[in-house]
Amino acid sequence: MQQGLLDGIKVIDFTQALSGPTLTRYLAELGADVVKVEIPPQGDITRLSQTTRDGRSGYFVSVNRAKRSLCVDVKDPRGHQLVLDLLEGADVLAENFRPGTIDRLGFGWDVVHARNKRLVMCSISAFGQDGPLAKHAGYDGVAQAFAGVTSMNGEADGAPIVAGAAMGDVLTGVNAVAAVLGALYHRERAGVGQHVSVSLLESYLQAHDSSIQSYSLSGGKLVQTRSGRFHPLGCPYGIFTATDGYLFICAAADRHWRDLCAAMGRPDLAANHRWAVRATREQDKATVNAFLDAWLMSLPSRDHGLALLQRHGVPVGPVHSIDEVVAHPDLRAIGALREVTDPVFGHLDVPGFPLHFSAFGGEEDTTGEYHGPEAAFLGEHNEEIAVGRAGMSAQRYADLVADGVLRAEPVTPRPSRQR
Repeated sequence: MQQGLLDGIKVIDFTQALSGPTLTRYLAELGADVVKVEIPPQGDITRLSQTTRDGRSGYFVSVNRAKRSLCVDVKDPRGHQLVLDLLEGADVLAENFRPGTIDRLGFGWDVVHARNKRLVMCSISAFGQDGPLAKHAGYDGVAQAFAGVTSMNGEADGAPIVAGAAMGDVLTGVNAVAAVLGALYHRERAGVGQHVSVSLLESYLQAHDSSIQSYSLSGGKLVQTRSGRFHPLGCPYGIFTATDGYLFICAAADRHWRDLCAAMGRPDLAANHRWAVRATREQDKATVNAFLDAWLMSLPSRDHGLALLQRHGVPVGPVHSIDEVVAHPDLRAIGALREVTDPVFGHLDVPGFPLHFSAFGGEEDTTGEYHGPEAAFLGEHNEEIAVGRAGMSAQRYADLVADGVLRAEPVTPRPSRQR
């Protein structure tokens, strides 16, 4: 962003993969200066992920825009001191190592807080910083399974299915944004920073809407589990079949059921019919769902059914494939998808920034192309950070490069903004 809410905030970013980089990407998009500390030889593990071109990772580019890269061996005393020097003038330290790792690297809370009382430190983990689970490693799918979310996905008589998108990682990153912003606000009033933490497990538990409280209130009798493409409770609520695709229809509420009946040309089903009441529809879910499937299959196409239902105010959405998502003009129009430039990939589509402010605009042009800073090459900003920000002498910098304490990959020249 040309000017952001967090202009002047300096972030030291030890994160990798997705949950932590989501936190620091949001901070960068809001205007913070994010220095991504990457440990040699490869840096962030996503630099080696799938969808690469000339060694450049599309995954990395997507989630690490607008950050500067410092590739430094922090186990070398000189590299360790460089990061400590940077932390003395920083506002935020972010890390998502397994608990205990950041301490072993020499940047634990006690150390950094002693050097910079105003620093806010954010730790992201799978299972939290304390307790019997904290020592275990985990990623999105592990936390999703542990939190009971995976058990609710899949066919009733089949194996559970892991969600196809890393929702827990992103949710945890967004929770971390809230924690960091809250701590920064508290610092402005109290004058001192603090250590905040979030976990994938707790973030996934927050995603349960009715399952946990339903189990509790039923005395353990109601255990929500896999129910295939239909919701286990509400009706009609789920994925329904069209001739050329699927629609997600949510008409469990009686008022939406009446709208649905009007769309189907069956107002009688919303009048004196037993399905007019939510409770009896739920008792007869199999028949109601089959009836709605048959009606939708009688229409010319999925999009015909979508337009008809939308016209009558029914909550409905198409089950888009990824190619349909990328090609959808409405998503471009609201900035949900953006096209970014990259010196290796040229132009590529990535998710946009979901926070919108009346006083701070983004950097998209009228075509939806994003003109903000691109993702850095490994160690691209070593000299800029070590000499320009930390005040290291040119000779000392050269010595650290020669000794392999500071490392960098070749940088592809940045192309002109012109197509």
